[in-house]
Amino acid sequence: MRLIITFLLCFFLLGQNPAFALYKVSGDFTINSCEAYTSFKKKSEPVTLEGGKVYQVLGLNKESGDYIYLKVDGQSKWVNKNCGQFDSTGQSSNENIASKPEENKTTANCPDEGCAEKYVLAISWQPSFCQTMQRKPECISQTAERYDATNFTLHGLWPDRLAYCGVSSEDINDSKQREWDDLPALDLDEETTSELAKVMPGKQSYLHRHEWIKHGTCDGRDEDTYYDISIDLLNEVNASEVQDLFAENIGKSVTRSQIETAFDNSFGEGAGESVKIRCKNGLISELQIKMRRPLVGEKLADVLVPTSGRSCDSVIVDAAGF
Repeated sequence: MRLIITFLLCFFLLGQNPAFALYKVSGDFTINSCEAYTSFKKKSEPVTLEGGKVYQVLGLNKESGDYIYLKVDGQSKWVNKNCGQFDSTGQSSNENIASKPEENKTTANCPDEGCAEKYVLAISWQPSFCQTMQRKPECISQTAERYDATNFTLHGLWPDRLAYCGVSSEDINDSKQREWDDLPALDLDEETTSELAKVMPGKQSYLHRHEWIKHGTCDGRDEDTYYDISIDLLNEVNASEVQDLFAENIGKSVTRSQIETAFDNSFGEGAGESVKIRCKNGLISELQIKMRRPLVGEKLADVLVPTSGRSCDSVIVDAAGF
């Protein structure tokens, strides 16, 4: 008998695999022979499923559904779709079962298309940051020859007005208390790990874990994809006239008009309207670039949207060293 699934808020996701979306489906799954996991990426807590047995389907990991969420002996587990036959009685939906209608959405999980329509890419000028954070490992080790002395670095990619989606209270506390080394390790491939170490010097202080827990969990994609997109966007800025402007004026001042013109020249007319310029004690601290939700492979010029709020009118481009 086919079962029509009515999904409940948060019950099946929280604490299991909160970084992934769950798509609403109806149906049964008949197992051939397979293991099921609490996390299909990490292959954690494997359970051998009985061949020929029919299990209740709770959802799919994404719209195309290469992994299926099952009810297994009172637990919720992921199983590869190739491990059996899926008898669907309904269509996939991008409605996420864990979305909770509360103002801060701190316990919401995002579907693949994301919970936020708008994002901010925050990119830092590391020498200025290090003037006030001299004891940070990434600041102690900074040199005039290193990448972050003359290029913008990654602070984070932030879904608008969302934070800590589907995150445990313990991880939220560790994040807010800056105990970032206690946050869960991220599942990043070798290339992303290597690139992130270069473009995000704060990784030495586990900034990448904090940014994922606070912001990335609200993106709806896995951590490797989230950081691949972030790095690609940053690299576009550092290959543009914007980086040239800053690198050529280290120790000098640049104006908001110069920065906006550099964005216009690099990414199209009006691109400068997407940029908010942040400063501290007269030094450039970071640029915050407003955009719609960036998709894999999209160019920066195609996602920029106008921003609002005050910007610094003139900033000094600090050099590496204290």
